[in-house]
Amino acid sequence: MPEQLNLPMTGVRTRAEFEALPRVPRGWAWELRSGRLELTLMPVTFWYSRIVFHVLEFWRGLGYEVAGDQYVADTGFARGDPGHHNFVADGVVFRPDHRPAKHSTTHAPAHLHAVIEAVWQDAQVREAIDKLRVYAALGIPHLWIVRGDTASEDLDGFVSMYELTGTDYKLTGSRLVSELLTA
Repeated sequence: MPEQLNLPMTGVRTRAEFEALPRVPRGWAWELRSGRLELTLMPVTFWYSRIVFHVLEFWRGLGYEVAGDQYVADTGFARGDPGHHNFVADGVVFRPDHRPAKHSTTHAPAHLHAVIEAVWQDAQVREAIDKLRVYAALGIPHLWIVRGDTASEDLDGFVSMYELTGTDYKLTGSRLVSELLTA
């Protein structure tokens, strides 16, 4: 969702102008890039990076190609105009017969075996539930939602495993990420 504000011809914004910029939600920040002030997503937390890595390594150990922070292309029927409503999945697992192109960042749902979403804030949980409906409509066979405990310093996560049955996901299992690594 990059929102851009062009700098004035002088290249300078006053402190008052900067302070008058719209407040952004937690996890977002204003960043100067190529002469534009852009609203960008802040770097991910250590927990998020670690937990997604471990889940993707589990799938890779089963022989699947995997990638983190990838766009899942929306064909348009689920949310509107084609190509305008892609979701960034925390992790994707490709179908066994698909190897993504070297520089690809956006993937057709037909090429995906599973999508991984890592959440630890209420807003992220709501977003994952919204994505659940769209991923089901796109026909992605598996969705794993990994929840972290914000009250704990533990770096583990709890995985809820969903499988597409007809047009809806059904919960088929759950376990700790640390249990995946020892399975």
